[in-house]
Amino acid sequence: MKTNAELLVRLAKDLIRTRYDKKGHHSVVASVVLTKNGNVYQALNVGTYQPSISTCAEIVAIGIAHTAEPDMMIDTIVAVRDKEPYVVAPCGKCREYIADYGPKAKVLMPAQNKRGWTPTEISKLLPSKYRKRECSCK
Repeated sequence: MKTNAELLVRLAKDLIRTRYDKKGHHSVVASVVLTKNGNVYQALNVGTYQPSISTCAEIVAIGIAHTAEPDMMIDTIVAVRDKEPYVVAPCGKCREYIADYGPKAKVLMPAQNKRGWTPTEISKLLPSKYRKRECSCK
């Protein structure tokens, strides 16, 4: 029996293999989110010809999950890239989103040997998370 992590990685790899587009709109990353409710959501990055304004696959997947489940919380998330896909680490912006929508989420990170992955809690990847400060002005 496959673990949740193995299933998520396989789904992400299958998605990017079928939708990889180095030209066109640059779909080179796929992400899969498993919510605490047990639902799975998949997405691709939304690229543009101006890379600095592209949107990461993780953020798109979180948005799809949030649209379907307004109170959803992330259980596990993974991102893979390229036609011969491999697991990649989320960028800093994605780590903020993951922490907001899953403070105890597991992120599948590339293994040290670059083969496979290892589950890591988001709090270890973002130890000093930005927090909205409550105003005590009154």
